[in-house]
Amino acid sequence: MEPISDVWELFPHQRAVRAFDQRPVPEEHITRILDAAMRAPSSQNGMPWRFIVVTDQAQKDALSPVYERCFDKVYGANAPDRAAGREPWSKTPVLIVVLAEAPNGRTSMMTGASVYPAVQNLMLAARALGLGSVITTLWRLENDAIRAILEVPEGWEIAAIVPVGYPDHPWGKSRRPPAADYTFRDRWGG
Repeated sequence: MEPISDVWELFPHQRAVRAFDQRPVPEEHITRILDAAMRAPSSQNGMPWRFIVVTDQAQKDALSPVYERCFDKVYGANAPDRAAGREPWSKTPVLIVVLAEAPNGRTSMMTGASVYPAVQNLMLAARALGLGSVITTLWRLENDAIRAILEVPEGWEIAAIVPVGYPDHPWGKSRRPPAADYTFRDRWGG
């Protein structure tokens, strides 16, 4: 994918990319992606997030089978996504783990309202740099195993794990209906 600097071109080219070539992602790209995530708005400027950048092959090898088990639990071993070339995490160049502060052992909708804009900024920045990404949550089926591998401390929850890399083939625009098809005015159904 080519880099995109025009934000109005960026939005329709943001795709869920699950298959990557094996080129390493330059460290300066990772830094820029994380800087974009840090610029997200958050309640009272609290920035209730932290990031774990996983590039170590042994760590990706440890995480990958856990995610694959979760995928198989939901979709089965013969799912179309697997046949379409979805990469196991062991072959993904970078995994960015986004954590949300959970001081009482739980996150809330309000925390998510602060954390998920950071995830979106991260993904848009990756796309602007010519990288692909996808937000993943299936791993939550084995949250304790993932937490243990990543050594996530008490008081933090994993909000998302975002695989990032150069897509394995060119991707076009996303296919979406017009916003008007999903929009009401003043009340539901209005």
